[in-house]
Amino acid sequence: MYPEPSDADYRRALEDVRKGRIQPVYLLYGEEEYLVREALEEIVAAVVPEADRELNLFVLSGGPDETERICSALVVPPLLSGRKLVVVRDTHLFHSRETASHLIKSVREHLDKNPRKAAVSFMTFLDMAGWKLEDLRDGGWKTIRDKDWTRLLEGEGKDDRETWLPRAIELCTEEREKIKAAGREDEPRLEALLRHRLPPENHLILVAEAVDRRKKLFRVISELGVVLHFPKVKAEAKQKGRLMEQVRGMLSEGGKRMTSGAWDALGERTGFQLRESVQAVEKLIVFAGEKSTIDEADVEAVVGKSREDTVFQLVAAMTEKNLSAGLDVLRELILQGVPYLMILAMIGREIRHLLQAKLLIRSGVLKGLRADTEYGEFQRKIHPLLKDMAAGGGKKDLGLAGQHPYAVYQALKNSRRFTEEELLAHLDRLVQIDLSLKSTGRDERLLIERLLVSICSGK
Repeated sequence: MYPEPSDADYRRALEDVRKGRIQPVYLLYGEEEYLVREALEEIVAAVVPEADRELNLFVLSGGPDETERICSALVVPPLLSGRKLVVVRDTHLFHSRETASHLIKSVREHLDKNPRKAAVSFMTFLDMAGWKLEDLRDGGWKTIRDKDWTRLLEGEGKDDRETWLPRAIELCTEEREKIKAAGREDEPRLEALLRHRLPPENHLILVAEAVDRRKKLFRVISELGVVLHFPKVKAEAKQKGRLMEQVRGMLSEGGKRMTSGAWDALGERTGFQLRESVQAVEKLIVFAGEKSTIDEADVEAVVGKSREDTVFQLVAAMTEKNLSAGLDVLRELILQGVPYLMILAMIGREIRHLLQAKLLIRSGVLKGLRADTEYGEFQRKIHPLLKDMAAGGGKKDLGLAGQHPYAVYQALKNSRRFTEEELLAHLDRLVQIDLSLKSTGRDERLLIERLLVSICSGK
């Protein structure tokens, strides 16, 4: 197995490119889309001057028939003197059963916003799975056994496949005349071309999100060219370090520096996710104008809500059973880089508080509590009862007495929108989702979205 490329490999490769030491083939892959795009732009700029790109730069999209298109483009010498570059975005050459879940994730994400891409991804998936499009039409997809789906995709999309799979089949049926069948037999042709018959002036860049590193083509490219990997960084401290490294030149060029408070405020709002954070720094540089120092107030003015503010909005939308608002807030939390397990913990905490409040109301220990009790009256008459129970070691307070009075008041008020059975069912579902997030490769965002749908709809 080839070693995982490191940041040092990335810096060394780009330094070689800048000095004109261009390799015949590059593979750029990983989920850190911003860095992949930056590396691609830098290599393209070094290989083909801007004036020559109209005739010497060819950009292709990945798909079942891409091998034939790549080979056809690579065997032809450049039209102008100099180098010719073929770039393949979203290549499917490195997909296998190991990366099948990434293909299905792409299908589901692009069904609405990019149907053509969804259809291409699904055709590649069918080829790998050994399933025929004709066999899945007219409800034939219902014959796929759960264990076959789970074995292939680790559960990805199994629970809700009725919402997207028929649409994907219909799309492919409409597009199959335009999308050629997968040409796996052409892959040896590409390998031979890279090894022996590639014109010296021609270069190839392949871009992918996920790859199976065991594939022969991966080994060939590792031997003949350069492989650069850009994985998502998990730890926030590492994310912050990567961001600071990335924007150092940008800040210096703009004559700006950021205070430690500004960095902290930026992290609260973006979670140091690279693309969102770099965009925020670009806005801050413009916003600062003649100021040389960007401070916390600038971040608050430009970047928007903190994670804490957004969490409060999510809880409010959920307890009000406002699904549209809840999904909007969830999207903002994800953009801010809040981990899915943390979001699940926030939701779980609120569900437990609602259940505890429900049990307190049913017990009758909160004398004088009514559905229309105002907060001031609650503070004077009801909350002291909870504090007394907590001080006396009573069991019926169920932990609510330790919360801020307004949080307790809201939990008691909002619990009336739910039944005990609903809340208990939501707790069971929370446990199941927690296990799924920690032990499977299923779509985290979809799991949380479906939980919100369940809570807000009462189903």
